[in-house]
Amino acid sequence: MKLRTQILSILIVSGLLPLAAAFIYAIWHSSNITNELTLNAAEQKLQSASQNLSAYFNARIAEVEMISNHPHVKSMDFLTMRPYLIQTLNLKNKHYEKFIIGREDGTFHNTAGGNPEVNMLRTFNDSQKNATPKKIVKRDYWQYTVGNNKNNENRLYISNPMISYTTEIKQIVVTSSILNKNNQVVGLIGGSLPWKNIQNKIYDLRNELESYFSGLARLALISKDGTYWVHWDAKKIIHLSKDKKGQFILGPNGEKQTVKTTLDNIGNQTLRDSRKDILNGDITLLSAVENNEKVHHIFKHIPVSGYILQLTIPDSVLSAPMWNLIQNLILVFIGTAIIATILTFFISKQMTTPLLKFTNSVNDLQENTLKTFEIKSTTNEFNELFSVFNNMINSIKRRDILLSKSEERFSLAMKGANDGLWDWNMITNEVYYSPRWKEMLGYSESELKGDLSTWENLVYPEDLPRAYKALEEYIEGKSSAYEVELRMFHKDGHLVNILSRGFLIHDEDNKPSRIVGTHIDITSRKQIEYELRELNTNLEKRVKERTIELEHLNNELVTAKNLAEHASHTKSIFLANMSHEIRTPMNGIIGLTDLVLRTSLSNEQKDYLDKLKVSSNNLLHILNDILDFSKIEAGKLEIETKSFIFNTVVENIVSIFNVRAIEKNIDLNVEIDTSVKKHLIGDPVRLTQVLSNLVNNAIKFTNEGEVNISIHRLQNSDYVEFVIADTGIGISEGAQGKLFDSFTQADSSTSRRYGGTGLGLAISKHLVEMMKGSIKLESKEGKGTRFIFTIYLPVDKKHEITHINSFESDNKSTNYKSESLAEKNTLLVEDVAVNQLIAKKILEQSGLHVDVANNGQEAVDMTKLKQYDLIVMDIQMPVMDGYEATREIRKNSNYKNTPIIAMTANVMEQDKRLATEAGMNGHIAKPIDTERVISDLESYYRQ
Repeated sequence: MKLRTQILSILIVSGLLPLAAAFIYAIWHSSNITNELTLNAAEQKLQSASQNLSAYFNARIAEVEMISNHPHVKSMDFLTMRPYLIQTLNLKNKHYEKFIIGREDGTFHNTAGGNPEVNMLRTFNDSQKNATPKKIVKRDYWQYTVGNNKNNENRLYISNPMISYTTEIKQIVVTSSILNKNNQVVGLIGGSLPWKNIQNKIYDLRNELESYFSGLARLALISKDGTYWVHWDAKKIIHLSKDKKGQFILGPNGEKQTVKTTLDNIGNQTLRDSRKDILNGDITLLSAVENNEKVHHIFKHIPVSGYILQLTIPDSVLSAPMWNLIQNLILVFIGTAIIATILTFFISKQMTTPLLKFTNSVNDLQENTLKTFEIKSTTNEFNELFSVFNNMINSIKRRDILLSKSEERFSLAMKGANDGLWDWNMITNEVYYSPRWKEMLGYSESELKGDLSTWENLVYPEDLPRAYKALEEYIEGKSSAYEVELRMFHKDGHLVNILSRGFLIHDEDNKPSRIVGTHIDITSRKQIEYELRELNTNLEKRVKERTIELEHLNNELVTAKNLAEHASHTKSIFLANMSHEIRTPMNGIIGLTDLVLRTSLSNEQKDYLDKLKVSSNNLLHILNDILDFSKIEAGKLEIETKSFIFNTVVENIVSIFNVRAIEKNIDLNVEIDTSVKKHLIGDPVRLTQVLSNLVNNAIKFTNEGEVNISIHRLQNSDYVEFVIADTGIGISEGAQGKLFDSFTQADSSTSRRYGGTGLGLAISKHLVEMMKGSIKLESKEGKGTRFIFTIYLPVDKKHEITHINSFESDNKSTNYKSESLAEKNTLLVEDVAVNQLIAKKILEQSGLHVDVANNGQEAVDMTKLKQYDLIVMDIQMPVMDGYEATREIRKNSNYKNTPIIAMTANVMEQDKRLATEAGMNGHIAKPIDTERVISDLESYYRQ
C-alpha cells in the first residue's frame, strides 16, 4: 500500500481518536507545565531583582568600609571628619541621605545636624542647651558592629529598615566598625540609604509583575527580623504609632513608637507556621489554600542584606491564560482535523517522498552530520526549501571551519600563556570561567557555577576586600588597570597564589557592562620568594649561632663598657663638684679685683690687679673648656636654633679681642661679604665660642703683622664660611694632623710659652660639626695660619628675632648704672660672706636698693614682710637651698611674676633645667662679670 494511502487510512481509522486523546493529555500536561513555567518565570524575576539589590548593597558596603579607614574618621573627632563626610555625600550622587557616627557609649553624631552645646551629638531636642543625647544602642547595626564586637573585628552590616529618630523617614543604614591605630573598636560609621531609593526599585519590580500577571500579583519586602516594609495592604506596612488625637506615641526614652506586622503576627497561619524556614531561606515556594483559593507564595533572599522578597500569586492567575488557550485549541483541533482529512489525500503523494528525504537530512544535521540535499531539475517549493537548506548547510560548514581555526588559535594562545580566562557580566552577575581557570584550582569544567559567588567563596577571606577595592578604583577610574594578587582555595584545600588582571567593557551607552580578564598561577614565583626568605632566615640563624659562640668574648667588652660608663659618670660628678668648688673662690677673686679696680690706685697697683684679672679670666676660660669637653664626651652638649642678628655676634668678638690686639701692636681686621644677611637662624652662643677660640689663638700666636677675619656665604646654599688668618708662628706639617685632638698643642714648647689646655680646637671642631659644618686649617711654619670653617646658617626670611629667653644673654653693657633697674628693691640671697660683699657692691653700683638674706629660709621670711622688685638667688645654701626657697616664694601671690634670677657656681645643664623647673626666670654663672651681670639682670627684668 502506498504511503499516501497509508497516511489517509491511518488518519481516518486510527489517527483522529489517539490524536484527540493526546490532545486532551497535552492540554492537561501543558496546564501543569504552564503553571510551573509561570512560577519559574516569577522566581527568575525575583532572583534577578534580588541580585540587582545585592549588587547595590555590595557597592554601598564597599564605600562605607573605605570611608571607615579614612584618617579623619578614625580620629573619632566629629568636627574633624564632618567636612570630609559632607564632601563624600556630595560625591556619591545621592546614594546616601546622611552619615551617622556611633560612639562606644551609644551616642551618635549625624551629618544632618546636631546639638552644638554637647559637641554636635544628636539629642531629642537639638535646639535645647545641654539636652540629653539620643542613643542607638538598641539599633541592630550598633549591637553588631560595636556593642557585641568583643574581638575588635572590622565588621560590616546592613541594618533592618528603620524609621529615623531625627527625620521620621524610613531608611536603611549600612555600617562599618571604626578601628583606631591599635585595632580597637572605637565606634561605627553608618551610611543612611534613602528609603525612596530602595522603595523605587521594589515598586518598579511590582509594576512589572502586576503587568505580567494581569494586576493580580502581590509583592512584599520582609526585613531580616520578619517585619513587612512593603506590602499590598498599607495597614501591614511598618508605621509610627499615633493616639486618638493624632499625636505620636513616645517610648520611655522619648523615641517614637512603631506598629509592626511580622511573620509572627500576620493573619496567615501558613506564613506564621513557616516563619523560621522563610527567614532562614529554607523555603522558596509555599502554596496554601486561603479563602477557598489556592495561593502561591514565592520567597527570594537578597544576599548580603538578609532581606526577603515575597511574591504572592493566586492559582487562578496561573490557570486563566491556559483556559483561554484550551478553548481556542479545541476549535483549532476540530477545524484542523476536517481540513487535514480532505487535504491529506491530495498532498500526501507530493509531500511524502521529499519530506522523508528531507527528514533524513535533518536527522543527519541533528547528529552533526552535515550533508546537502539532492535536488532534481524540477522546480517547486520543496526544491526551493531544499536549496535554502543546502545553502544553510554550506554556510554552517564554512563557519565551523572558521570557528575551529579561531578556537584552535585561541586555545593555543591561552595554553601557551598558561592563563585562565574569566568574563563577568556586571548586569546579570553571571561569570564565565574557562576550563584552564578551573583547572588551576583543581576543578573540572562542569564543577563550578557560573556566578560571582563562586569566585567570592574561593578567594581567601583576608584578600577579598583588597580585591574589591582594586576593582572599585578601576571601575571609578581611580586606577588605570585592574591588577591584584590573590590567594584562592584549591579543591584539595591548599592555597594557590593568583595574579588577576582585567579590563572594562562598556555598553552602547558607555556604561560599564562587563569585565574580562585572566588568572595567572604565580605560586611557583611565590615559592621562590619564600625560599629566598628561608635562605635569609637560615643565614641569620647561622649568624646568631656564631654570635652565641662569640658571646663569652663579648662579656669582657661589656664589663669594660660598664666600667667605662661608671668612670664617665664618676667623672661628670667630679667635674660638677670641682666646677662649683673652684668657681666659688674664683667669684671672690674676680669680684674683689673688679671692686678694687674701681678705687683710687697707683699705676703699679692697677698694673698688678689688671694682670691678676687676666690670670683669673684665663683660669676661668680653662675651666669652661674642661666642662664643655666633658659635655661633648657625655653627648649632653646641645645646639640651639633661633633667630639672631649676625653682625652683633661679630661686633662682640671684635670688641672683646681688639684691646688685646692693640696691646700686641697687631691689626685685627674684619670683612663681611654682602651675601651674608643680617638676620640668620642658628646658635649665636656656640658660634661666638668657636670664633673666640680661633681669634684668641690667632692673636696669641701672632707677635707682629695682622689677624684677618673674612666671612661670606657659599654660593646657592645656606652655609656661611669663616676664614681666620694670621701672620703668626704657623704650625709644622707634622703637628697639623693631630691639632684637633683633645689636650693637644703643636709641641710641648708651645704649652710652656703660650699656655692653654689644648682643648679649644677640639671643642671648636665638635661645635662646628654639631652645627652641620666642617673645619680645616692651612699653615706653614713661620708664615702664619688660616682656619676655615663652614656652618649651616639659613636666612631668617621673616626678620623676626626670637627674644633670648635662655640662661645666657648676648647683650653687652659697659655702663654699670642701669636706668631700668634704678631704685628697685632687690633681695640678694647668698650664704658666703665674700660673695655677699661682691654681689651687693655690684648691684648697689647699678642703682639698686639691696637687702641680704643668708639662706633660703631667711629669704622666704623676708618676702613676707617686704615687697621686692627683683630677687637674686644662690642655689647651694644651708637651712633651705635656692630651689626650695623659690618654690615657697612663688606660693605667695605677690611674687607670681617677680623676676627670680639664679646666681650660682652650679653651671651644668641639669642645674639650669632644675632652676627653670623651680620657677626661676634666668641663670647667671659664677664667677660673675660686672658688665654681664647688669646686662643680664636688665634683660630678665624686662621680660
